Amino acid sequence: MGARSPRRGTPRPALDVHLPVAAESLLARLDALLDDHEPFAIHDDDAENDAAAPGQRHFPASLERRVYFFSTGSRDAARRAIDGALGADGTRATPIDVADDGWAARSHAGLRAVRVGDLIVAPPWDAPAPVAGSPTVVIIEPSMGFGTGHHASTRLCLRALQRFRDRLRTGRRMLDLGAGSGVLAIAAALLGARSATAVDRDPDALANARDNVRRNSVDDRVRLVEGDLESLRLEAGDVVTANLTGAFFLRHAAAVLRLVEAGGLLLAGGITVGEEPAVRAALEPRAGVRERAVEEEWVGLVLERPAHGVCPPPET
Repeated sequence: MGARSPRRGTPRPALDVHLPVAAESLLARLDALLDDHEPFAIHDDDAENDAAAPGQRHFPASLERRVYFFSTGSRDAARRAIDGALGADGTRATPIDVADDGWAARSHAGLRAVRVGDLIVAPPWDAPAPVAGSPTVVIIEPSMGFGTGHHASTRLCLRALQRFRDRLRTGRRMLDLGAGSGVLAIAAALLGARSATAVDRDPDALANARDNVRRNSVDDRVRLVEGDLESLRLEAGDVVTANLTGAFFLRHAAAVLRLVEAGGLLLAGGITVGEEPAVRAALEPRAGVRERAVEEEWVGLVLERPAHGVCPPPET
């Protein structure tokens, strides 16, 4: 959430990345390189993973990945980093500018509903009819905004929201930093939050989030704000979700924690297992880890800001 994003409808700077061997170790190296340049959307052309059950990751023989960036400068820097670190392995990164031609919607056409605890996250074409006593349905129209429930980091944040639903219901304000599709703010409202503010610097993501807020009939409780985290002036939240990247937390830990009230909770996602030690070192001087959960190679942390200047011990 640093550089200004392109305005809605303009071509998007992107990379088409070809990974000749989609081994887990090579994917982890690619993910780490991309994190350093803060892409806002990633799509893997891998139908088997799109259809796989949560937690069952398939590693194909090769991988085609499209990565969208906020600026051409970030894209070009990412390309140089990939060429330098992975070029010898046969990885190719081709810069392109993508027009808003509906590609994102078409690429998600095969998505199906996924259950996450007491929630079902579903695209409109696979949303079950609401039934009393059944899981709460969150309807998300996929777009370039991250958050369909099919990524482990989104599921980790959704489960954490459910574990702390009492805090949502009694708190004054929930914040979602890097809102993407709006799924976390919408889920918080459906779980009982009285007020949720979803923040993103990308106008296309916010347009999609706005549609999703209306689709779930929570527009009376969810407010959308466009802007850069470092420059926005927002009131702190009792519960703050931040499904970002490890690199973002390392750069902006103070700005993120500034938006968590004393005694409030930060639900942090988008962190790989390899990034966790450095991210915790950046966050823990100001907040204590209450919970840690892992799915695939992703870590979800729940941290609590001290109410009176002393970080609380981890819960056992």
